[in-house]
Amino acid sequence: MDFLDDLGKKLGETVKKVGDKSQQIVDISKFNFEIGKEEAEIKKLYAKIGEAVYRAHLGEETAENIDSLCQEVTERLQRIEELQERIKELKSQA
Repeated sequence: MDFLDDLGKKLGETVKKVGDKSQQIVDISKFNFEIGKEEAEIKKLYAKIGEAVYRAHLGEETAENIDSLCQEVTERLQRIEELQERIKELKSQA
């Protein structure tokens, strides 16, 4: 009976480890997806900044709008760093 009890415990532990690892992979995938979305938005913001700078050169745009766009880029870059840190934490738990 000890053999079956021991086998049951080991099987249960293995199933838990596999489940934990699967959840870790899912979480990392979600974070990578979020990073991709943030990077795409940053590219759009860079284009808007370029257009705003050109319009400012023509006198049609204010520096205030450019500053707000730059601030949004900074916030999104910080979000990417946070997500990358969370991925590192998950990978270190392996």
